[in-house]
Amino acid sequence: MSDKQHLIFGLHGSLYGISATFVQEIAWLPELYSLATAPADIIGIFNWRSRMVPVMHLDLRFGRGFSGCNVTDRVIVVEDRGTYLGIVAHEVFDVQFIDPQPLDLDLIHSRQSPIDRNFIIGIAQRNDTPVTCLDLDRLMREPDAVAALDRQQPPVAAGADFYSQCCPQATVAERVTFATRAIQLKTVVVQAQSVETQAGVLVVQIGADYIGLPLELIVDVDLLDRFAISPVPVAPQHILGQLNWRGKILPLLELAAVLQIPTLPRQELVVVQINDLQIGIGVDRIFDVFYVAASEIDALPISVTSQLRTYLRGVTKYVDGLMYLIKLQELVEREFLPDSVVA
Repeated sequence: MSDKQHLIFGLHGSLYGISATFVQEIAWLPELYSLATAPADIIGIFNWRSRMVPVMHLDLRFGRGFSGCNVTDRVIVVEDRGTYLGIVAHEVFDVQFIDPQPLDLDLIHSRQSPIDRNFIIGIAQRNDTPVTCLDLDRLMREPDAVAALDRQQPPVAAGADFYSQCCPQATVAERVTFATRAIQLKTVVVQAQSVETQAGVLVVQIGADYIGLPLELIVDVDLLDRFAISPVPVAPQHILGQLNWRGKILPLLELAAVLQIPTLPRQELVVVQINDLQIGIGVDRIFDVFYVAASEIDALPISVTSQLRTYLRGVTKYVDGLMYLIKLQELVEREFLPDSVVA
């Protein structure tokens, strides 16, 4: 009976099933890194529990039109005989006992493509809805040439950027979400012919400066409604007030005074997690997610004061200028949460 337990998931309104025996984890789709040598149906890789896992999209595996990915997609991590694979799903439902029946009707069988005959083991029912049950072993190991029979051209360019090829409409907030998920799944960025680890930062603007905030501390980003900020009596000048954000009361911090940057009205909000506390930070503008290797971080200019050096990791090139990398947790703990600092 255990072989008939299937995880049911959806893609484009159709239901699919894979043997639950092979399922290791179901996670929200993280940011992926593309490899130039990957098969055409692999949209990228990510670091899952210190293991690099390729991610397959069934649209590409079945030779269908590829419409990209969404921030609401899931990735199902499966393992078979030591081989790991992620499968993209729009929805994941539940595990059920189902009994797939082979497609034995002559008309259907004669019109099936080689792809269907290789990858589909049969059809079952879930609440009167057909479920296509997949042969995971063939899905993982069948040569990509079979999957490419009906494909006019590879929809995902080899080695291409994940966002430009898979999520061209992703907003800055969605990019932050993808990247944060990747970090939470212990993702490292792997480059061709390089094993150098890169750190992710959220690039924001405060005053005239680019600032890099550590991506692993970012919870979310949003527009800042200044009319929703409530002042805190006798609070220091670097506390803008408190903010009711999605039902949570957040202290709203102003980093400009600490960073010695001219103060301007803040337009956008970055929510960060420091220890057990969520905090809002007002910024002028949120740009994007940026990855920087240790070798790309330069020493601070001589003009930087000793106070700033305490909270800056260094500088790196960004667009047409320089970006300062902030030791955000240390800055917040020392300047805003002094009681948390152990002498």
